[in-house]
Amino acid sequence: MNERLLVLAVVFTMALGLSLTLAPGVLPFYAIALAVLACAAVPYLLHSHPGYTFSPLRMVLPAAIALVAPSIAHDLGSGPFRLVVVFGPGALLYAVIYAEYLLIRPSAELPVQAARLVITMAGYGAALGLYLLTYEQKERSVISGPLVAAASTALALRLLNLDHVLDRKCVWYAGVAGLAMAEALWPLNYWTLGVAAGGLALLLVFYVLVGVMRQLLAGELNRSILLEYGSVSLAGMVIVFAATRLQ
Repeated sequence: MNERLLVLAVVFTMALGLSLTLAPGVLPFYAIALAVLACAAVPYLLHSHPGYTFSPLRMVLPAAIALVAPSIAHDLGSGPFRLVVVFGPGALLYAVIYAEYLLIRPSAELPVQAARLVITMAGYGAALGLYLLTYEQKERSVISGPLVAAASTALALRLLNLDHVLDRKCVWYAGVAGLAMAEALWPLNYWTLGVAAGGLALLLVFYVLVGVMRQLLAGELNRSILLEYGSVSLAGMVIVFAATRLQ
């Protein structure tokens, strides 16, 4: 599988390099085409594992990376981060699909822990990219809200499924997280924030929601956990507020 996965990462990187030459209006359609490619590649690459069974959840992160990467590469491609935004998403896509392969039937503890970490970090990274792009467009909440809700639900479902078997409760919690993100976006659209501050504020809300729900599903939510996430929320909002004052 490694050779085929490497080919996919190289093709994806070349496609991102091409996206730097495209007009901004074409990028959403280009991103959808890349997402379709990534989704089609996941079962093709993972089916070589003897324990593989098809699950659409394994497509969530590759699709999310493909959707946000072209616009971010286009926005940052003319600056000092050109190499990072062109080569980084391809490497991340490689890491995510390989991590999904390792998690099909976990065996050794260390590789599984590393795979879970990759999936978690990629999930939050894809969420940040999505929120940055959404906040940059400043669309009306009636348009951006459903998009953020749908994407946040899918990402939350993948992250929650790391610790908990996919069942009705897991789907319900992910849906609540998506709805809460759409509600959080509504007041932020009327708050004078920079793109980075707005995206980080949304990521902070998503991080706390998913973290609390993971603890709930595990039956480990207690006062110390709530205090921890409350402290993170407070510290994060102070940083976001300070950033708005420095603009």
